[in-house]
Amino acid sequence: MRKQTKLVAVLSTAALLALGASMSSFAATGWQEENGTWVYYNRSGDKETEKWAKSGDNWFYLNDSGEMATDVIVEYNDDYYYVDDNGAMVTNQWVSMENEDYDGGEDDEEPVNHWYYFGSNGKAYKSSTSSDTASFKNINGKEYVFDDEGKMLYGWINDDGERETGDDAWKEGIYYCGKEDDGAKTIGWSSIEIKDDDYDDAAKDGNARVSSHNTFDDEEQERWFWFKSNGKKQTSKDGKTINGKKYSFDEWGRMNAEWILWDATATTAKATAATASSGQGANAYTREWRYFGSPEDGARITKGWFKVVPDENLHLEKYNDDEDFWYYSDNDGQLVAGEIKTINGKKYAFDSKGRMKSGMKFYKFEDNNPNKDIVEIIDDDDDDYPFDTEDRFKDNANHWLDQGYYLYYFGSGSDGSMKTNKQNVEIDGESFNFFFNKSGTFKGAGKTGVDDDKYYLAGMLLKADKDDKYSVVKIKETKDGGVTKTTYNILDTDEFMDDLEAEGKASDDGKSWLVKDDEKLAVKDKYDEYYNVNYEAARKAGITYKLVNTSGTVQKNKHKAKDGDDRCYDQKGNDITSLYVES
Repeated sequence: MRKQTKLVAVLSTAALLALGASMSSFAATGWQEENGTWVYYNRSGDKETEKWAKSGDNWFYLNDSGEMATDVIVEYNDDYYYVDDNGAMVTNQWVSMENEDYDGGEDDEEPVNHWYYFGSNGKAYKSSTSSDTASFKNINGKEYVFDDEGKMLYGWINDDGERETGDDAWKEGIYYCGKEDDGAKTIGWSSIEIKDDDYDDAAKDGNARVSSHNTFDDEEQERWFWFKSNGKKQTSKDGKTINGKKYSFDEWGRMNAEWILWDATATTAKATAATASSGQGANAYTREWRYFGSPEDGARITKGWFKVVPDENLHLEKYNDDEDFWYYSDNDGQLVAGEIKTINGKKYAFDSKGRMKSGMKFYKFEDNNPNKDIVEIIDDDDDDYPFDTEDRFKDNANHWLDQGYYLYYFGSGSDGSMKTNKQNVEIDGESFNFFFNKSGTFKGAGKTGVDDDKYYLAGMLLKADKDDKYSVVKIKETKDGGVTKTTYNILDTDEFMDDLEAEGKASDDGKSWLVKDDEKLAVKDKYDEYYNVNYEAARKAGITYKLVNTSGTVQKNKHKAKDGDDRCYDQKGNDITSLYVES
């Protein structure tokens, strides 16, 4: 609505001439000019007061002194009219009048001017005395509300049609009618300045439907509100669809932004987060979170990726570190947490706090089923059984496998997608060959066992180092409660010899499986060392040893396979039969 600071209605020259002619044509009755103003005498010769008198097409008002009123609001029969500088009643006009109660103080909530609208009959629009709800008037396609004296109201209006003032006006108000020079009922989006005395207490009065208090961390705020087609603000709604996007609003109508935990207060969020630090409880807790974009946008992330700093009630440590992570929201806007999820044809892993995981880690699943919740994720720097170096991986991978964990590799950095088949994976700055299952229930899990005549431990190819030339893969089967468990280790020649000694002495007969062959050693100038391997005893104990080269290929019927220290292996089929050093 376009308004003026003051309306001045100017009568046409013809109207003024008609008024003058009329007033001068009746000497005893009608209009007379006295002392610079106009008065009206009736047939009895009395001066009319507090009445309307017409001249031409215009009405004029005689005040209680009988003088024609000008530029003033006229109260007549409980209605309000305005006569302009020429005294004529105005119709279908907005008029701005100076507010005598305005003092200009810092806390003064009075407007500088009051706006009125006078209809076709000259009466000011005003509130209905018979209604206890806000009654809006349509003026040129926009709606306005007025008090019982015809003054246009503005700002926050309650359901009774009264203007709310004070710091909590935005909480109590139902409608918003702009600032004092506007007044039109707001429909749709509006960014409004408010004062929130409780901005640092997100859990006040048990209020759950609020943005994280760190999002709007000041008492003075500028917040988005959305007003429905009837002008009422939207409140307490999670997932309101507006122009095809979802938005969240708190109980007072503010558009929420960033992290929202809809079904719990910030206080219970902290308590729940403390108890549900990992596992399925934490997964369920995290899935209640939604992310509603920036304070300038506010649209809910639905079926999409976003990278942000977690809320303090979601991950306090990372919130304090101001560290951001990749997250994904599903079709309902819920945070994906504690599962391996297929997104756009690729698989991604998310921990119990909703963070996308990358790199190589051990995963444990509910009911040993990767299609169910992730129960726990082990990082490579685990305090007790780390696998962040080659040696630590080989030493500790069997521990995690034995505990029911599976190794997966979800790319590096911001990639995060599950890798399958043969991959080169970096560990402690070195690249290693891995093989991850290409299909099946455990697709993506590191292969443990033999594939294409090569052995793998949690996906790592077991092979000899270039300097060693040959190494030994130890395969050991043990039974626990009727369940057979198999472990795999890679041993260089020294480790292989030590293992034969240790395993042999721990066997039933207590004899070493590595025995010096004195007959061979008796041959002059032929051998410096010569040992026979009791592979048959090892097999009876559930242990087999496989000789592998630098590509990981299992050797068969090898004779004088010389390692990097000039020690030689002999085989019978796949079994290592002897180990010796030639003179």
